[in-house]
Amino acid sequence: MFNYIKADLYRLFHKKSNFVFYGVVFALFIAVVIIARTSVEGTTPFAEGYLQLGIILLTQFFPLVFGIQAYVAVYTNDLSANTYQNIFTNGLSKVEFIIGKVITMIVYLLTTFLSGAILYSIMYVILLMIEGGSFDFESFKNLAIVSVTIFLGILGYSTVANILAYFTQNSTISVISMGVLVSGVILQIFNLISLFTDKIEFLREYTLSYHMNEATNGMMPTILGGEASYSASFLAWGVALIYLIVASVIGVVILNKIEIKEGK
Repeated sequence: MFNYIKADLYRLFHKKSNFVFYGVVFALFIAVVIIARTSVEGTTPFAEGYLQLGIILLTQFFPLVFGIQAYVAVYTNDLSANTYQNIFTNGLSKVEFIIGKVITMIVYLLTTFLSGAILYSIMYVILLMIEGGSFDFESFKNLAIVSVTIFLGILGYSTVANILAYFTQNSTISVISMGVLVSGVILQIFNLISLFTDKIEFLREYTLSYHMNEATNGMMPTILGGEASYSASFLAWGVALIYLIVASVIGVVILNKIEIKEGK
């Protein structure tokens, strides 16, 4: 299993398209910060607003852009190449495969988050040096909590998306399902249904999207200078971990039951 993880990570960290993607995204982020800083120059310190911008980007931008990209990079390679059969015939068990993929996703996501955090922190320090402000540890603590919430949420979403991926063995369907999950479409469907009937409204609280949304709502008051509510975030962490474990077990069951497509 460790050889498979090592090979998978080597593939990911030597894939030029990944570097191009993050290079473009980070360059756009720097450009946005520079433009925003220039537009408010001479009116109000931008460093404080920059911290609030971080929370908005984490909750709205990261799941859709970084989450889907990470899912595509980690999970769809084997699907699109139909290499499942080759992997399993070479001695890797279904359990080891799923655990290995989760570990790979964790390492890849962690690298992504840390890279973004380093860039974000450097830009913040530069802004403080320009404006002569002081370091806001409280806001950085809030950012850290939001980061963990989004990180675990993406992991939970990816394992749920894999249930359909393993069943269909289709990369397009798996990416679409991941997009539906991270965009909160499931929660919006429940909200829409609740306008007509409240009989299934209780099911909303069993969705990861609901708890991710509650966690976001709990942190949003900090943008307006209010106090954050951490309880929803901590609950979302637990729900995401439950989703991760349960979906992984279901994935093992599905892989053991279905017929694996012939590898290329």
